[in-house]
Amino acid sequence: MNPSPTDWPPVTVNVLAYNRRDDVRRTLRAIFSELDYPADRLEVIVVDNASKDETAEMVRSEFPAATVLSRDHNVGVSGWNDGFRAGGGDFFLVLDDDCYITGDALKLAVSAALEEQADLVSFRVTSPWHENFAFNEFWRTGLLAFWGCSVLISGRAVAQLGGFDPRIFIWAHEVDFTARALDAGFRHLYLPEVESVHLKPLAATSARENAAHFRNIAYFAARSLRVADAVGAIANLTCRVAINSVKRPQDARKLFGLLIAGTWLGSRHRSPLRAEVSRLYRRNYYDFISLLRIVRGVRERLRPSPPAGDGHGLGTAPARVREFYERRADIYPLQRSSLRL
Repeated sequence: MNPSPTDWPPVTVNVLAYNRRDDVRRTLRAIFSELDYPADRLEVIVVDNASKDETAEMVRSEFPAATVLSRDHNVGVSGWNDGFRAGGGDFFLVLDDDCYITGDALKLAVSAALEEQADLVSFRVTSPWHENFAFNEFWRTGLLAFWGCSVLISGRAVAQLGGFDPRIFIWAHEVDFTARALDAGFRHLYLPEVESVHLKPLAATSARENAAHFRNIAYFAARSLRVADAVGAIANLTCRVAINSVKRPQDARKLFGLLIAGTWLGSRHRSPLRAEVSRLYRRNYYDFISLLRIVRGVRERLRPSPPAGDGHGLGTAPARVREFYERRADIYPLQRSSLRL
């Protein structure tokens, strides 16, 4: 179903910026000049997360049609919540400062959301420098999460869920938001026909990113999963941290500290998901699965990482990791699919 030119629903483009002035310029140029969507149905909001590179000044000067909301300190991904509160669209196109869409991408996403009654629509996230590469096909998110740099969310889902959890500064907020959306009965549609362009270097995950992820995913498990599921998930996370610590003993104290901190914080703010949703994540979210049963053997985990196999410093996923996703193709699809519980 394609609305008539006067019936396209209003969309708020919600861009979160932090010290990436040039990337923000590229993203806004795409929104204002390269996007085939009625201009009078678009509202563009840039939330500046206390940048030090004059991002806000650049936006005001070069893109006067955009609204700039400036924060006095960096709050991480929950800065998007400022745009949610200020925006009035039926849908929110949520973009990181280094990600954009062009052409008819927004029309395709909105049309699909209306046709399939989806309140969360995620895209295929590509690189401008490497052909046939998609971030969310290498680091699989499937229907249990999305790549946080670009997603379409309905206004009613934003109103009911309240945006992103301010206790998560960055990383794993996508898992948390998707789980809460599924718990509320909303549909998540993965739409690979829509491709967003992510200006992110193709580099191996940093120690800082791994540490933040462990803390936040432990917080999510302790806060959101049912007791039995939470205990199992955190036990397996602990096992992962222990094995990683054998490989990198210098990180052991920090990783265990973050795991304990995340678990403690989540247990203080318990808000369990429905049993069906909790079970889905416990059994199918990669970090919550037992290393001994399904993913990879402990001996393989203890070996040094293999040399990069693709020229980007990413390495090649072991066979058991690939099998994990292949056995769950309905949850980690590469084609257009949706999930509603």
